[in-house]
Order: sequence, then structure tokens, then C-alpha cells
Amino acid sequence: MSYFEPGQDLGDSDPPLNETGFAQARALGQLLSDVPIDLAACTGLLRTRQTAELATAPRPLDVQVIEGLSEAEPGTFEDVETAEEMEAVFVEAFENAEVPGARFLTGEPYADVWERVARAWQSLLARGDWEHAFVAAHGVVNRTILAQALDAGPQIFKHLEQDTGCLNVLDIEGQGSSARVAYVRLVNFTPYNATKAGMSQTTLEMLWEQFNGS
Repeated sequence: MSYFEPGQDLGDSDPPLNETGFAQARALGQLLSDVPIDLAACTGLLRTRQTAELATAPRPLDVQVIEGLSEAEPGTFEDVETAEEMEAVFVEAFENAEVPGARFLTGEPYADVWERVARAWQSLLARGDWEHAFVAAHGVVNRTILAQALDAGPQIFKHLEQDTGCLNVLDIEGQGSSARVAYVRLVNFTPYNATKAGMSQTTLEMLWEQFNGS
């Protein structure tokens, strides 16, 4: 969901949804209004909790936190000297995600994200207390789950766009430790703009422009 505001500190780890983000979450809720959902989960950050609450309303669900699905840590930018370098670090974040030692921005190694998301996702799938789950997560995490479901690696991250407020639908088969994604039915559907009209930028390009107020 959209949460950046012009001039927002890139180090702000827990901003709320902005006005656009709230509208996107409500659009998602309208789309899912007749869908059976018996588990709502988020990563613990405010914007994912807000998204899960709006997307699953008015169902009486307590939003659960799955900490292992938290977004990749972005790191710090103290060693980035120019605006041009900063833009490149930001908008090209997925270009070499498969290279050993590659990090998201200047922070968490993609290999670490890959391992912790795999553990948390498998733990969720192995649970026996839900049949239809809604999980509000983040771009890097979504890419990781999709790549693993498609038997691909981090090299696919740059080809898997995850627009703000998008919906992915995955079919699960098996139970317990044998549960897995059987089918990827839907990827990156945006109910607020189903045809993607005017959406020619990547999410990171869009967020960079929002940050700069351009």
C-alpha cells in the first residue's frame, strides 16, 4: 500500500498508510467482500495492520502478526554521497539480487531474507487453523514468496513487479509440514486500477519520486 510522503525520512521504519494507501486498502476490501477469509495476518508494521484490517473488514478477525515476514531491513545511507548515487541505490535495488552478498538497498542480505521468509511462510502453511488466509506483507517479501513458489531464485525479483495495494492469490495443497503452494493463480492485481492505466514505473521508481516530491 502507498505510505510515502514527500520528504519522508527513508529511515522511518513504521509510517502509516497515506491517503492513497487507505483508498487502495478499501478497494481491496471491496474486491474481497464476498471471499471467505478466516485468518488475517500482517507483519507488525502499522501500514500492514491497517491494510489487513481494511481488506478483511467487516469480518470479526483479530489480525495476527507474523514477524518472520517483515520487510527487508533497508540499512543506512550514510556512505551515499550524492543524490544520483542515492537514486541508483533505490531504484536499482533488485538488479543484482541473486549475486552472493547482495543486499536490499544497503541493509539486509537477500540471502537472509530468503531464508527467514521461507521459514515463516512454511510455518504459516503448516498451521491447521485456517483455510483461507489474507496476509498483508511487503514488496521484497512478496517477491520472495512468489519466487519460491515458482521454483525460481532472487534473479526473478526485478521481473516480478509488486505495485502498491496489489493482490496475489496462491493455492495451497497438503497439510502440516507437507503443505506447499500448488498454484500461483493471480499476481500483482490492483483493484483500484485493474488495467494498470498510466502505471509505467516500477514501484521503487514511483516511491523515489514520491519521496522527492516530484
